Amino acid sequence: MPEVSLVLIDRLLAISRALAGHIDPGTAFRATAIEIGTLIPHDHIDLAVLSHDGRMHACYEAGFHTSWSELAQHPVEGSPIRYVLWGKTPYLLSDNALVDDRFHFAGAFDEPIFAAKLRSRIIVPLRARGSVIGALNISRHEVGCYTLADVAVAQQCADLIAPYIFALIQTEEARRAMLAESEARNRVELLRVGASQLTEGMERERRRMAMDLHDQTLADLARIARQLSALRGQGVARAAQLADLEQEVAGCLTELRHIVDAMRPSVLELFGLRDAVEAHLNRSVSKAKPPIAVHIADTSDGCADSLPEPVRTALYRIVQEAINNAVRHAAPRRIDVLLASTASVLRVIVTDDGQGCGAIDPAAHGGIGHMHTRAALIGARLRIGQAGRKSGGTRVLVEIDRQPSRELPAAAAATMPGELAVSEAM
Repeated sequence: MPEVSLVLIDRLLAISRALAGHIDPGTAFRATAIEIGTLIPHDHIDLAVLSHDGRMHACYEAGFHTSWSELAQHPVEGSPIRYVLWGKTPYLLSDNALVDDRFHFAGAFDEPIFAAKLRSRIIVPLRARGSVIGALNISRHEVGCYTLADVAVAQQCADLIAPYIFALIQTEEARRAMLAESEARNRVELLRVGASQLTEGMERERRRMAMDLHDQTLADLARIARQLSALRGQGVARAAQLADLEQEVAGCLTELRHIVDAMRPSVLELFGLRDAVEAHLNRSVSKAKPPIAVHIADTSDGCADSLPEPVRTALYRIVQEAINNAVRHAAPRRIDVLLASTASVLRVIVTDDGQGCGAIDPAAHGGIGHMHTRAALIGARLRIGQAGRKSGGTRVLVEIDRQPSRELPAAAAATMPGELAVSEAM
Protein backbone atom coordinates (compact mmCIF):
# COMPACT_ATOMS: atom_id res chain seq x y z
CA MET A 1 0.00 0.00 0.00
CA PRO A 2 2.79 2.52 0.76
CA GLU A 3 4.32 1.72 -2.63
CA VAL A 4 1.00 2.52 -4.36
CA SER A 5 0.77 5.79 -2.42
CA LEU A 6 4.29 6.77 -3.47
CA VAL A 7 3.42 6.10 -7.10
CA LEU A 8 0.29 8.24 -6.75
CA ILE A 9 2.24 11.05 -5.11
CA ASP A 10 4.87 10.89 -7.84
CA ARG A 11 2.20 11.10 -10.55
CA LEU A 12 0.44 13.98 -8.81
CA LEU A 13 3.74 15.83 -8.63
CA ALA A 14 4.19 15.19 -12.35
CA ILE A 15 0.74 16.73 -12.96
CA SER A 16 1.78 19.74 -10.89
CA ARG A 17 4.96 20.14 -12.92
CA ALA A 18 2.98 19.85 -16.17
CA LEU A 19 0.79 22.76 -15.07
CA ALA A 20 3.69 25.10 -14.40
CA GLY A 21 4.35 27.92 -16.84
CA HIS A 22 1.07 27.84 -18.75
CA ILE A 23 -1.08 30.97 -18.94
CA ASP A 24 -4.03 29.57 -20.91
CA PRO A 25 -6.53 27.25 -19.17
CA GLY A 26 -6.94 24.98 -22.19
CA THR A 27 -3.22 24.63 -22.76
CA ALA A 28 -2.59 24.01 -19.07
CA PHE A 29 -5.24 21.27 -18.96
CA ARG A 30 -3.96 19.54 -22.09
CA ALA A 31 -0.49 19.48 -20.56
CA THR A 32 -1.84 17.49 -17.61
CA ALA A 33 -3.92 15.02 -19.65
CA ILE A 34 -0.98 12.71 -20.38
CA GLU A 35 0.05 12.59 -16.73
CA ILE A 36 -3.55 11.93 -15.63
CA GLY A 37 -3.61 9.10 -18.17
CA THR A 38 -0.80 7.32 -16.35
CA LEU A 39 -3.07 7.12 -13.32
CA ILE A 40 -6.42 6.63 -15.05
CA PRO A 41 -6.15 5.35 -18.65
CA HIS A 42 -8.65 7.12 -20.89
CA ASP A 43 -9.69 7.54 -24.53
CA HIS A 44 -11.18 10.97 -23.94
CA ILE A 45 -10.74 13.59 -21.25
CA ASP A 46 -12.21 17.04 -20.92
CA LEU A 47 -12.66 19.85 -18.46
CA ALA A 48 -15.98 21.71 -18.06
CA VAL A 49 -15.52 25.13 -16.45
CA LEU A 50 -18.45 27.18 -15.18
CA SER A 51 -18.99 30.82 -16.08
CA HIS A 52 -19.02 33.46 -13.36
CA ASP A 53 -22.81 33.29 -12.93
CA GLY A 54 -22.89 29.47 -13.08
CA ARG A 55 -25.38 29.37 -15.95
CA MET A 56 -22.95 28.45 -18.73
CA HIS A 57 -19.83 26.35 -19.02
CA ALA A 58 -16.92 26.11 -21.43
CA CYS A 59 -15.32 22.82 -22.44
CA TYR A 60 -11.59 22.13 -22.84
CA GLU A 61 -10.75 18.79 -24.47
CA ALA A 62 -7.51 16.88 -24.77
CA GLY A 63 -6.77 14.38 -27.53
CA PHE A 64 -9.59 14.17 -30.06
CA HIS A 65 -12.22 16.89 -29.94
CA THR A 66 -16.00 16.62 -30.01
CA SER A 67 -18.76 19.17 -30.59
CA TRP A 68 -18.62 19.95 -26.84
CA SER A 69 -15.68 22.29 -27.46
CA GLU A 70 -16.86 23.72 -30.79
CA LEU A 71 -19.03 26.36 -29.11
CA ALA A 72 -17.61 28.90 -26.72
CA GLN A 73 -20.12 28.06 -24.00
CA HIS A 74 -23.07 25.75 -23.30
CA PRO A 75 -26.02 26.19 -20.94
CA VAL A 76 -25.47 24.11 -17.78
CA GLU A 77 -29.11 23.02 -17.80
CA GLY A 78 -28.45 21.09 -21.02
CA SER A 79 -25.21 19.49 -19.88
CA PRO A 80 -25.21 15.69 -19.33
CA ILE A 81 -23.12 16.34 -16.18
CA ARG A 82 -25.28 19.14 -14.81
CA TYR A 83 -25.85 17.48 -11.42
CA VAL A 84 -22.12 17.50 -10.72
CA LEU A 85 -21.82 21.12 -11.91
CA TRP A 86 -24.75 22.11 -9.71
CA GLY A 87 -23.20 20.31 -6.73
CA LYS A 88 -26.19 17.97 -6.35
CA THR A 89 -24.09 14.80 -6.56
CA PRO A 90 -20.47 14.25 -5.46
CA TYR A 91 -19.53 12.35 -8.63
CA LEU A 92 -20.87 10.31 -11.55
CA LEU A 93 -19.57 6.81 -12.30
CA SER A 94 -21.01 4.90 -15.25
CA ASP A 95 -20.19 1.52 -16.79
CA ASN A 96 -21.99 2.45 -20.02
CA ALA A 97 -23.00 6.09 -20.52
CA LEU A 98 -24.69 5.25 -23.83
CA VAL A 99 -27.59 3.69 -21.93
CA ASP A 100 -27.26 5.58 -18.64
CA ASP A 101 -30.37 7.76 -18.20
CA ARG A 102 -28.47 10.22 -16.00
CA PHE A 103 -26.72 11.54 -19.14
CA HIS A 104 -29.80 11.60 -21.36
CA PHE A 105 -32.85 13.80 -20.83
CA ALA A 106 -34.97 16.24 -22.80
CA GLY A 107 -32.70 19.01 -24.12
CA ALA A 108 -29.46 17.25 -23.15
CA PHE A 109 -26.39 18.01 -25.29
CA ASP A 110 -25.44 14.32 -25.32
CA GLU A 111 -24.59 13.81 -28.99
CA PRO A 112 -20.80 13.51 -28.37
CA ILE A 113 -21.37 10.57 -25.98
CA PHE A 114 -22.82 8.56 -28.86
CA ALA A 115 -20.57 9.96 -31.60
CA ALA A 116 -17.38 9.25 -29.65
CA LYS A 117 -18.75 6.06 -27.99
CA LEU A 118 -17.92 7.27 -24.49
CA ARG A 119 -19.14 4.29 -22.46
CA SER A 120 -17.16 4.11 -19.22
CA ARG A 121 -17.20 7.53 -17.57
CA ILE A 122 -16.00 9.26 -14.40
CA ILE A 123 -17.12 12.80 -13.62
CA VAL A 124 -15.80 14.56 -10.52
CA PRO A 125 -16.17 18.21 -9.49
CA LEU A 126 -13.50 20.90 -9.58
CA ARG A 127 -13.62 23.03 -6.45
CA ALA A 128 -12.06 26.38 -5.58
CA ARG A 129 -12.86 28.72 -2.71
CA GLY A 130 -15.36 26.21 -1.40
CA SER A 131 -17.51 26.15 -4.54
CA VAL A 132 -17.82 23.93 -7.60
CA ILE A 133 -16.18 25.73 -10.54
CA GLY A 134 -16.37 22.89 -13.05
CA ALA A 135 -15.86 19.18 -13.57
CA LEU A 136 -13.18 16.73 -14.74
CA ASN A 137 -14.59 14.16 -17.18
CA ILE A 138 -12.71 10.94 -18.01
CA SER A 139 -14.04 8.36 -20.51
CA ARG A 140 -13.17 5.11 -22.28
CA HIS A 141 -14.75 3.29 -25.21
CA GLU A 142 -15.02 -0.05 -23.38
CA VAL A 143 -17.77 -0.95 -20.91
CA GLY A 144 -17.11 -1.21 -17.16
CA CYS A 145 -13.53 0.14 -17.01
CA TYR A 146 -13.69 2.25 -13.86
CA THR A 147 -14.25 1.65 -10.15
CA LEU A 148 -14.79 3.76 -7.06
CA ALA A 149 -11.03 3.64 -6.51
CA ASP A 150 -10.59 5.36 -9.87
CA VAL A 151 -13.15 7.96 -8.80
CA ALA A 152 -11.05 8.73 -5.73
CA VAL A 153 -7.88 9.13 -7.82
CA ALA A 154 -9.76 11.31 -10.32
CA GLN A 155 -10.94 13.51 -7.48
CA GLN A 156 -7.37 13.93 -6.23
CA CYS A 157 -6.31 14.98 -9.74
CA ALA A 158 -9.22 17.42 -9.92
CA ASP A 159 -8.39 18.87 -6.50
CA LEU A 160 -4.81 19.41 -7.66
CA ILE A 161 -5.52 21.19 -10.94
CA ALA A 162 -8.66 23.13 -9.87
CA PRO A 163 -6.91 26.04 -8.07
CA TYR A 164 -4.45 26.53 -10.93
CA ILE A 165 -7.18 26.43 -13.61
CA PHE A 166 -9.35 28.77 -11.52
CA ALA A 167 -6.48 31.25 -11.15
CA LEU A 168 -5.80 31.18 -14.89
CA ILE A 169 -9.47 31.78 -15.69
CA GLN A 170 -9.69 34.65 -13.21
CA THR A 171 -6.53 36.17 -14.72
CA GLU A 172 -7.91 35.79 -18.24
CA GLU A 173 -11.22 37.39 -17.24
CA ALA A 174 -9.38 40.27 -15.58
CA ARG A 175 -7.27 40.75 -18.70
CA ARG A 176 -10.38 40.78 -20.92
CA ALA A 177 -12.08 43.23 -18.57
CA MET A 178 -9.06 45.55 -18.73
CA LEU A 179 -9.00 45.34 -22.53
CA ALA A 180 -12.73 45.99 -22.71
CA GLU A 181 -12.38 48.98 -20.40
CA SER A 182 -9.48 50.33 -22.44
CA GLU A 183 -11.40 49.86 -25.69
CA ALA A 184 -14.44 51.55 -24.17
CA ARG A 185 -12.33 54.53 -23.10
CA ASN A 186 -10.83 54.72 -26.58
CA ARG A 187 -14.29 54.59 -28.16
CA VAL A 188 -15.54 57.33 -25.87
CA GLU A 189 -12.55 59.51 -26.74
CA LEU A 190 -12.97 58.85 -30.47
CA LEU A 191 -16.66 59.69 -30.23
CA ARG A 192 -15.88 62.83 -28.25
CA VAL A 193 -13.38 63.98 -30.88
CA GLY A 194 -15.69 62.94 -33.70
CA ALA A 195 -18.68 64.72 -32.19
CA SER A 196 -16.53 67.82 -31.69
CA GLN A 197 -15.43 67.72 -35.32
CA LEU A 198 -19.04 67.16 -36.35
CA THR A 199 -20.20 70.16 -34.36
CA GLU A 200 -17.44 72.33 -35.83
CA GLY A 201 -18.34 71.16 -39.32
CA MET A 202 -22.00 71.90 -38.76
CA GLU A 203 -21.14 75.40 -37.55
CA ARG A 204 -19.01 75.99 -40.65
CA GLU A 205 -21.88 74.77 -42.78
CA ARG A 206 -24.32 77.12 -41.06
CA ARG A 207 -21.99 80.03 -41.80
CA ARG A 208 -21.67 78.90 -45.42
CA MET A 209 -25.46 78.65 -45.72
CA ALA A 210 -25.88 82.12 -44.27
CA MET A 211 -23.36 83.49 -46.79
CA ASP A 212 -25.03 81.66 -49.68
CA LEU A 213 -28.46 82.90 -48.67
CA HIS A 214 -27.15 86.44 -48.24
CA ASP A 215 -25.00 86.56 -51.36
CA GLN A 216 -27.23 84.59 -53.72
CA THR A 217 -30.84 83.97 -52.72
CA LEU A 218 -31.41 87.21 -50.79
CA ALA A 219 -29.59 89.15 -53.50
CA ASP A 220 -31.84 87.57 -56.12
CA LEU A 221 -34.95 88.41 -54.11
CA ALA A 222 -33.74 92.00 -53.61
CA ARG A 223 -33.20 92.34 -57.35
CA ILE A 224 -36.71 90.97 -58.03
CA ALA A 225 -38.15 93.45 -55.54
CA ARG A 226 -36.39 96.34 -57.34
CA GLN A 227 -37.70 95.14 -60.68
CA LEU A 228 -41.25 94.95 -59.31
CA SER A 229 -40.89 98.45 -57.87
CA ALA A 230 -39.73 99.73 -61.25
CA LEU A 231 -42.63 98.07 -63.02
CA ARG A 232 -45.07 99.57 -60.55
CA GLY A 233 -43.57 103.00 -61.21
CA GLN A 234 -44.06 102.49 -64.95
CA GLY A 235 -47.65 101.43 -64.39
CA VAL A 236 -47.42 98.68 -66.97
CA ALA A 237 -45.42 95.49 -67.49
CA ARG A 238 -44.58 93.80 -70.78
CA ALA A 239 -44.97 90.03 -71.15
CA ALA A 240 -41.18 89.56 -71.53
CA GLN A 241 -40.53 91.44 -68.30
CA LEU A 242 -43.05 89.29 -66.41
CA ALA A 243 -41.47 86.14 -67.89
CA ASP A 244 -38.04 87.23 -66.64
CA LEU A 245 -39.43 87.83 -63.17
CA GLU A 246 -41.15 84.43 -63.19
CA GLN A 247 -37.86 82.76 -64.12
CA GLU A 248 -36.03 84.63 -61.35
CA VAL A 249 -38.61 83.55 -58.75
CA ALA A 250 -38.49 79.94 -59.96
CA GLY A 251 -34.71 79.95 -59.63
CA CYS A 252 -34.93 81.19 -56.05
CA LEU A 253 -37.52 78.55 -55.21
CA THR A 254 -35.36 75.82 -56.70
CA GLU A 255 -32.31 76.91 -54.73
CA LEU A 256 -34.27 77.12 -51.47
CA ARG A 257 -35.89 73.74 -52.12
CA HIS A 258 -32.46 72.12 -52.51
CA ILE A 259 -31.34 73.57 -49.20
CA VAL A 260 -34.52 72.56 -47.38
CA ASP A 261 -34.56 69.04 -48.86
CA ALA A 262 -30.96 68.48 -47.87
CA MET A 263 -31.54 69.73 -44.33
CA ARG A 264 -34.70 67.69 -43.82
CA PRO A 265 -34.88 64.61 -46.07
CA SER A 266 -38.65 64.61 -46.53
CA VAL A 267 -38.57 61.62 -48.92
CA LEU A 268 -37.02 59.58 -46.11
CA GLU A 269 -39.78 60.55 -43.72
CA LEU A 270 -42.60 60.02 -46.19
CA PHE A 271 -41.48 56.97 -48.18
CA GLY A 272 -38.60 55.31 -46.30
CA LEU A 273 -34.87 54.73 -46.65
CA ARG A 274 -34.93 52.89 -49.95
CA ASP A 275 -36.85 55.62 -51.82
CA ALA A 276 -34.85 58.40 -50.16
CA VAL A 277 -31.56 56.80 -51.24
CA GLU A 278 -32.88 56.24 -54.77
CA ALA A 279 -34.04 59.86 -55.01
CA HIS A 280 -30.67 61.17 -53.89
CA LEU A 281 -28.84 58.73 -56.16
CA ASN A 282 -30.77 59.86 -59.23
CA ARG A 283 -30.47 63.54 -58.30
CA SER A 284 -26.72 63.24 -57.74
CA VAL A 285 -26.00 61.81 -61.20
CA SER A 286 -28.60 63.77 -63.15
CA LYS A 287 -26.06 66.27 -64.56
CA ALA A 288 -22.95 64.07 -64.53
CA LYS A 289 -20.77 64.14 -67.64
CA PRO A 290 -20.20 61.47 -68.87
CA PRO A 291 -23.44 59.87 -67.64
CA ILE A 292 -23.33 57.56 -64.61
CA ALA A 293 -25.55 54.45 -64.58
CA VAL A 294 -27.22 53.70 -61.25
CA HIS A 295 -28.98 50.69 -59.73
CA ILE A 296 -30.58 50.15 -56.33
CA ALA A 297 -31.81 46.84 -54.92
CA ASP A 298 -33.63 46.20 -51.64
CA THR A 299 -33.80 42.64 -50.32
CA SER A 300 -34.30 43.80 -46.73
CA ASP A 301 -38.10 43.78 -46.85
CA GLY A 302 -38.09 47.40 -45.70
CA CYS A 303 -36.69 46.56 -42.25
CA ALA A 304 -34.71 49.83 -42.20
CA ASP A 305 -37.95 51.74 -41.71
CA SER A 306 -38.60 49.95 -38.41
CA LEU A 307 -35.42 51.47 -36.94
CA PRO A 308 -35.67 54.59 -34.75
CA GLU A 309 -35.88 57.78 -36.81
CA PRO A 310 -32.46 59.14 -35.72
CA VAL A 311 -30.79 55.84 -36.68
CA ARG A 312 -32.54 55.77 -40.04
CA THR A 313 -31.57 59.38 -40.72
CA ALA A 314 -27.96 58.70 -39.76
CA LEU A 315 -27.85 55.73 -42.15
CA TYR A 316 -29.24 57.92 -44.90
CA ARG A 317 -26.58 60.57 -44.24
CA ILE A 318 -23.79 57.96 -44.42
CA VAL A 319 -25.11 56.58 -47.72
CA GLN A 320 -25.65 60.13 -49.00
CA GLU A 321 -22.00 60.97 -48.30
CA ALA A 322 -20.83 57.74 -49.94
CA ILE A 323 -22.79 58.55 -53.11
CA ASN A 324 -21.58 62.16 -53.12
CA ASN A 325 -17.94 61.06 -52.77
CA ALA A 326 -18.29 58.63 -55.66
CA VAL A 327 -19.85 61.22 -57.96
CA ARG A 328 -17.45 64.02 -57.05
CA HIS A 329 -14.14 62.20 -56.84
CA ALA A 330 -14.21 58.72 -58.42
CA ALA A 331 -15.42 59.40 -62.01
CA PRO A 332 -17.43 56.15 -62.01
CA ARG A 333 -19.42 54.71 -64.86
CA ARG A 334 -21.83 52.96 -62.48
CA ILE A 335 -22.98 53.20 -58.84
CA ASP A 336 -24.89 50.36 -57.15
CA VAL A 337 -26.70 50.48 -53.82
CA LEU A 338 -27.88 47.33 -52.02
CA LEU A 339 -30.05 47.13 -48.91
CA ALA A 340 -30.00 43.64 -47.38
CA SER A 341 -30.75 42.11 -44.01
CA THR A 342 -30.64 39.01 -41.87
CA ALA A 343 -32.76 38.30 -38.82
CA SER A 344 -30.49 40.51 -36.71
CA VAL A 345 -28.50 42.81 -39.02
CA LEU A 346 -29.24 45.44 -41.68
CA ARG A 347 -26.56 46.12 -44.31
CA VAL A 348 -26.37 48.97 -46.83
CA ILE A 349 -23.67 48.66 -49.48
CA VAL A 350 -22.65 51.40 -51.94
CA THR A 351 -20.36 50.21 -54.73
CA ASP A 352 -18.83 52.15 -57.64
CA ASP A 353 -16.44 51.20 -60.43
CA GLY A 354 -14.47 54.44 -60.29
CA GLN A 355 -10.88 55.34 -59.53
CA GLY A 356 -10.83 53.86 -56.02
CA CYS A 357 -10.14 55.52 -52.72
CA GLY A 358 -6.77 54.14 -51.60
CA ALA A 359 -6.06 53.66 -47.90
CA ILE A 360 -8.76 55.04 -45.61
CA ASP A 361 -7.99 56.57 -42.22
CA PRO A 362 -11.09 56.32 -39.95
CA ALA A 363 -9.79 59.29 -37.96
CA ALA A 364 -9.53 61.49 -41.05
CA HIS A 365 -11.31 64.82 -41.17
CA GLY A 366 -13.96 65.68 -43.74
CA GLY A 367 -16.68 63.52 -45.25
CA ILE A 368 -15.15 60.09 -44.62
CA GLY A 369 -14.23 61.00 -41.06
CA HIS A 370 -17.80 62.19 -40.49
CA MET A 371 -19.13 58.90 -41.90
CA HIS A 372 -17.07 56.98 -39.34
CA THR A 373 -18.18 59.30 -36.55
CA ARG A 374 -21.83 59.00 -37.48
CA ALA A 375 -21.55 55.19 -37.71
CA ALA A 376 -19.89 55.03 -34.28
CA LEU A 377 -22.57 57.23 -32.73
CA ILE A 378 -25.36 54.85 -33.79
CA GLY A 379 -23.39 51.66 -33.05
CA ALA A 380 -22.96 50.74 -36.73
CA ARG A 381 -19.95 49.07 -38.34
CA LEU A 382 -18.54 50.98 -41.32
CA ARG A 383 -15.99 49.53 -43.74
CA ILE A 384 -14.64 51.36 -46.78
CA GLY A 385 -12.37 49.57 -49.21
CA GLN A 386 -11.72 48.41 -52.74
CA ALA A 387 -14.76 47.06 -54.55
CA GLY A 388 -12.86 44.19 -56.20
CA ARG A 389 -9.33 42.95 -56.76
CA LYS A 390 -9.57 43.33 -60.53
CA SER A 391 -12.41 45.79 -61.04
CA GLY A 392 -11.11 48.49 -58.70
CA GLY A 393 -13.64 51.03 -57.51
CA THR A 394 -14.84 51.57 -53.96
CA ARG A 395 -17.17 49.61 -51.68
CA VAL A 396 -18.79 51.24 -48.65
CA LEU A 397 -20.49 48.85 -46.23
CA VAL A 398 -22.49 50.06 -43.24
CA GLU A 399 -23.92 47.39 -40.97
CA ILE A 400 -26.15 47.86 -37.94
CA ASP A 401 -28.10 45.62 -35.57
CA ARG A 402 -31.81 45.74 -36.25
CA GLN A 403 -32.46 46.42 -32.56
CA PRO A 404 -30.00 49.17 -31.52
CA SER A 405 -29.09 48.77 -27.86
CA ARG A 406 -28.59 52.40 -26.91
CA GLU A 407 -29.90 55.88 -27.54
CA LEU A 408 -28.55 57.87 -30.46
CA PRO A 409 -26.87 61.20 -29.73
CA ALA A 410 -28.68 63.97 -31.59
CA ALA A 411 -25.50 64.92 -33.43
CA ALA A 412 -25.42 61.59 -35.27
CA ALA A 413 -28.50 62.42 -37.33
CA ALA A 414 -27.68 66.08 -37.88
CA THR A 415 -26.69 67.47 -41.23
CA MET A 416 -22.98 67.36 -41.97
CA PRO A 417 -20.82 69.54 -44.17
CA GLY A 418 -21.19 68.66 -47.81
CA GLU A 419 -24.76 67.37 -47.39
CA LEU A 420 -26.58 70.67 -47.72
CA ALA A 421 -25.38 71.78 -51.11
CA VAL A 422 -26.79 68.84 -53.03
CA SER A 423 -26.06 70.56 -56.30
CA GLU A 424 -22.32 70.26 -55.60
CA ALA A 425 -22.58 66.51 -56.25
CA MET A 426 -24.04 67.03 -59.71
